Amino acid sequence: MKRLVIGIVAVAAMTLSLAACSGTTNTASGGKPTVTLWVDTPRVPQAKAYQKLMAGKQNIKIEVISQADAQTKIALHNRTKSGWPDVIFGSAPDTAQFLDPSNGFAADLTKLVSKKIFDGFGAANSDCKFDGKYYCLKNDLANTVLWYNTKVFKELNLTVPKTMDEFAATALKLRGTGYSAGAIGDQNYYASFLQPSGCPLAAMPKKNTVRIAPSDPKCTRVAELVQPLLDAGVVDKRSNFDAGFIKDVAQKDKVAMTFGPSWFGDFVIKPAASWGVPAGEIAAANMPAWGSKPDNMSGAWGGGVFTVSAHAKFPQAAADAAVWMTTSDAMATADTTPTFPAYGPANKLWEKRISADPYYASNPYPAMAAGANNISQVDRPVRFAFNAQIGSALQVDINSGKSLEAALNSFADSLQKLAPSSGYTVISK
Repeated sequence: MKRLVIGIVAVAAMTLSLAACSGTTNTASGGKPTVTLWVDTPRVPQAKAYQKLMAGKQNIKIEVISQADAQTKIALHNRTKSGWPDVIFGSAPDTAQFLDPSNGFAADLTKLVSKKIFDGFGAANSDCKFDGKYYCLKNDLANTVLWYNTKVFKELNLTVPKTMDEFAATALKLRGTGYSAGAIGDQNYYASFLQPSGCPLAAMPKKNTVRIAPSDPKCTRVAELVQPLLDAGVVDKRSNFDAGFIKDVAQKDKVAMTFGPSWFGDFVIKPAASWGVPAGEIAAANMPAWGSKPDNMSGAWGGGVFTVSAHAKFPQAAADAAVWMTTSDAMATADTTPTFPAYGPANKLWEKRISADPYYASNPYPAMAAGANNISQVDRPVRFAFNAQIGSALQVDINSGKSLEAALNSFADSLQKLAPSSGYTVISK
C-alpha cells in the first residue's frame, strides 16, 4: 500500500501534464465533473488511486463489472437510454461493437487525446484504431511467449526450441517421461498456435468484409504440427485451468514447457492455488518461428481496453480518466498491476518490477517485450462474438477429443454463420 501511495503522489504532476496535453476538462455543463468508471476487479486499485488523486477536483465513481458482461450491460442502458458509464474497461471486440452506429456507445478519442499519448503506445494501441480513428486506449498486452521449466530442460538435456518444428520435436522427446508440453483445450490453441501462424479467422481485407478461411495453409499447418503431439499424449486436450490437468500434471511440476500469455507466469504458473511451480525453475523464451522465414509472431490471450462513452456529460474529463488509467506511473508500479502495460513509458517502469522478481529462473521481460512488438494482426476486432465461440465451439471440440482439423472447421463454420448478422460479408477462401 505504501508503494501505491508513493506512486499516486509521484504521478500528480504527470496527471496535470496529461490533462494539459489531452485538452481542458469540459465544465460547460456546470458543476464539478463527475466521471463513472466501470472496471473489472484487477483494475479496481488503479481506479481507486485515480479517485484519490482527483478528490476535490472531480467526483470519480467506481463500479465493478466482469469484463465478459460489458456488452450486455451497455446494451441494457442503450435500451433505457440512461445510466451509461463514462469509461468502461473491456476488450477491443467490445469497442468494435460499441462504435457500430446501431450501438453508438464509443466516443471518437482522436481529438480528445493528444498525439503525444497515442505515439507513446506505438503499435500497441492498434486494436483501438478503426477506420483511421481511435475509439479506445489499450490497458495491457497479453502476448504469448514460450514458458519453459529450466530444471526439467536440464534434467532431460533439452534445448529451447526456436522454430515450431523444433517445438514439436522437443515435445515428442517428452513421450514416456511423464512430462507435458502444455494444454491446448482453451483459448491457448487459438492464441498460441492459430493466431501466431497467421490463420485468417477474423481477417478484414476491407471494411465490413471478414475472411474466415480454415483451409488456408497457415491454418492447416497448425493441425498438422500439433495433432501428432496430442496423439502422442505430450500435449493435453484439457484446459490449463481444468482441475484434473492442474492436479495430475501442473501441480506435480510436470509441465516441461507451454505457450501462454505474458500474464501466465504471475497468474497461472506461480500461485500456489494454481499450478504452484516452485521458484527458480520457470523462464520465458521468444515465440518459435513458423516456416523457414523469421515468422515468429506472437498471439494475444487477453489485453484489455478502456472505452469512453459518447454519452459522457464531461467528455474531456472522461477521456483524461482513460488516459490516466492506461498511462500513469502509479498504474505501472503498483503491486496490483496485473500484466504487461501497453503504454511504452509505463511499460518501462513495470519492467523493473518483473525483471527483479526472484521467482523466475531468468528475466522473463526480454521475451515478453519481443512478443509485444510482434503480435500477429491477422485477425481484427469484430462485432460478433469471436472469443465466445472459441469457448463454445473450438474448446468444446478439443476437450471432447475431436481432431484439431474438425474442431477448427466447426469453429470457422460457427463464425461464418454469425458474421452476416453483424453486417459482414464473409470470404471463406
